[in-house]
Amino acid sequence: MLSDISYDTISKAWENEKDSKNLQDFEDLRLSKMVSYLSSIRQQLAEMPSDNAIQVDLLTQEGLNIEYMLRDLLMLRRTKIMNLVLQNETPKASMTLAEEEFHNRMQRGISSHTEFIDEVIAGSPVPTMKRTGKSEKPSRPEKEVEDDSEEMEYVMVRFLRAVEESFMGLDETVYGPFQEEDVATIPTANAKVWLRDGTVARVAPTK
Repeated sequence: MLSDISYDTISKAWENEKDSKNLQDFEDLRLSKMVSYLSSIRQQLAEMPSDNAIQVDLLTQEGLNIEYMLRDLLMLRRTKIMNLVLQNETPKASMTLAEEEFHNRMQRGISSHTEFIDEVIAGSPVPTMKRTGKSEKPSRPEKEVEDDSEEMEYVMVRFLRAVEESFMGLDETVYGPFQEEDVATIPTANAKVWLRDGTVARVAPTK
């Protein structure tokens, strides 16, 4: 799994993201491999004899460098995603599932606030606020709050490896089994592990 990931490939991905104004392609499986590589460095460091000071220092610095590059890489991508939403542009690059969820939630938030501005300009009453202790939130019908908590997100995936046994999704629906190259829409939460280990790849739905 780590054969195609090294310090240099992580550094190159970070440099590419840092040097480009555009969001670069980045998928869950690639991120998972980078995280695994960092974990392997930490494991080597934990098993290294303390009297091997030079090697300990080298591994420690390598781990710190990777931590910095990964954090900065993801934060750079976060800023680019936010800017795309603010500019009402659709990301053209592939994103991790977490980044896509962040993009969609921010997009919904911007749309909601834009509607709020339009309502204010149109002379509609400003939404009432109620105190909830530490913060204030707009009051909403109880039914709407319940619907939000029950909302389930789904993702369309293509199976790169067969899944021979059926499984229960978080929506309490039975899925599978699936053969290689099968395409299915499953709950996002169930897809996350498979996206990271390469069992599935995301499919962009046709519009």
